[in-house]
Amino acid sequence: MKSETKRRPGRPPKKTEFGREFLLSNALTEFAKNGYEGTSLRTIAGLSHVDVALISHHFGSKLDLWKAVVDDLAVQIRARAPFRDLVSLIDQEDIRSLMRRFLEDFVEFSFEHPYHGMFITHDAVNQNERSDYLMSKLLGPIFREHKPFFEAGMQAGVIPKQEPGLFFLMLINSVSLLATMPHYAASLSDQCANAEAFKEEMKRSVLANFYFHTPN
Repeated sequence: MKSETKRRPGRPPKKTEFGREFLLSNALTEFAKNGYEGTSLRTIAGLSHVDVALISHHFGSKLDLWKAVVDDLAVQIRARAPFRDLVSLIDQEDIRSLMRRFLEDFVEFSFEHPYHGMFITHDAVNQNERSDYLMSKLLGPIFREHKPFFEAGMQAGVIPKQEPGLFFLMLINSVSLLATMPHYAASLSDQCANAEAFKEEMKRSVLANFYFHTPN
């Protein structure tokens, strides 16, 4: 009988497809819900139906996996409206309608991906290696890419004139974090009794706070 080729523990057979995106999605959710310190590689492995050694083989340490989640998140965000191609559209579309669409799309995005904001918030509050990585690989690049768009909106009187960086951070924090609190919103407002109603009220609130409806 022909003997089977031995392989190291944790390594998948050559013909087995490794579910990288599935594992990164589970890792994002666990880091978002429990924070870095409260997240276990063993739990992520169990949710992903793989041996924990496989995570070490593909990603290395828990910190390396966390960084891979940040890198994957940056790719996802750049590929998705409202962030894609905004700057290139400034001279092609009316800045007022473009800004309104951006703000409404940002609410949609935050509701579609509630764990994104939670993940960022967990490590943004303390200055350490992870918060520095978040800024250098995710928040900083996205802000620099869209700063001209925010400045054009302020110059046109579409959004209040202010420091663009603070506008960016306040928008992310207020919308992304609030999207994870439907139970609080429902407790405080009858208009937010269900997810769809909450999302539509969020759009109205964001436009009321971040957008000038008529030229000044």
